[in-house]
Amino acid sequence: MAKKKTDTGVVKTPTLFDHIKQITNVQNPDYWSTLDDAGKRSWSNYMIHRFLSMQPDWVDLIAELQPYTQALEPEVLYKVYIGLIPKGRYYLKYVKGKGDSRYESWLIDLIKVDYQCSIKEATDYVEILYATLEGREHIKYVCDKYGTDPKMITKLKLRIK
Repeated sequence: MAKKKTDTGVVKTPTLFDHIKQITNVQNPDYWSTLDDAGKRSWSNYMIHRFLSMQPDWVDLIAELQPYTQALEPEVLYKVYIGLIPKGRYYLKYVKGKGDSRYESWLIDLIKVDYQCSIKEATDYVEILYATLEGREHIKYVCDKYGTDPKMITKLKLRIK
């Protein structure tokens, strides 16, 4: 499977998902020797660990192995995983981490300027301020202080009576 022809006859280099399929579904011990340089470059130990850890039954195993296997040569890592993971078709749903998009970025910037602190600290302050009525009133005060459009303040859903 060095390169795979598509329906149009174009030769395709294996992707990360092709590598994952080889580990979980095909488990060919000679797979690595069939890859050309482009196929080998498309392999990433980090991404292989990341995707395999999306299977809930394997999280503990992957977490336990990762410190020891991250520095392995890709061929060796492939052989380790085909020896450990049961052969089968698996749906590995990718779970994204939660971003800091919980609060409006412009609000974080206002708090950062008003409190003269870092973005991380400003995010913590907004979290704390949202927890109480007095804190939400203070957020409105800061927004008014810096001339924020009232429509934007309304979008914050401060629940002030």
